[in-house]
Amino acid sequence: MKMKKTAGIALAATVLLVGCNKDGEQIDNYNEHLSNLQRVEAPIQKVNNEMNKLEKEKEKISKEITGKDISQVQDKVSTFLDNADKRQEQLKKEEAAMNESKKVFEKMKKTTNKIEDEADKKELSEFNDAVADKYKKHEAFINGYKNLINKEKDLFGYFQDESGTQEGVDERSKAIQSAQKEMNDTVKAYSKSIRKMQSERRDVEEVINN
Repeated sequence: MKMKKTAGIALAATVLLVGCNKDGEQIDNYNEHLSNLQRVEAPIQKVNNEMNKLEKEKEKISKEITGKDISQVQDKVSTFLDNADKRQEQLKKEEAAMNESKKVFEKMKKTTNKIEDEADKKELSEFNDAVADKYKKHEAFINGYKNLINKEKDLFGYFQDESGTQEGVDERSKAIQSAQKEMNDTVKAYSKSIRKMQSERRDVEEVINN
């Protein structure tokens, strides 16, 4: 009886060990995907730096135009439109990086499904949900930014129209203000989603490092 009982305990321990090893492998895979996620999103930092420069340049141009006879500052109008084109190009780069990130994320989610430990799986799933929400909020932010740039281009393109009226300028300026408010809201939501994701990641790092 003692031999059988000992054998049973040994068998149970072996099964448990196999399960742990399997989860260890999947968690390592998850961590690798997480590293890849950071790698493919790395270009976004460069985009952000460039966008900050372009935004400062935009503000400078706007101040130089404000209160001036538009016919006398057409060169500044052209510079502003060129600035808007450059910002749109940077947004395309950010979108491309985020699309690559989403591809890696899909692989990361599949890895989560293979983890057997329910507590660990729960932590990783909560982080996955936070990442998915970040993508959603980021898309809204990008769309809001695109809309704002289009409204700005509409106004400054209108400045190039010699038949333009003050009413036309006021209408387009109002559209910019509305787009700016909407974008500010998406920025707040996106920033909140990033904070949530960072909080959930701390729990994931505990799982990975254990």
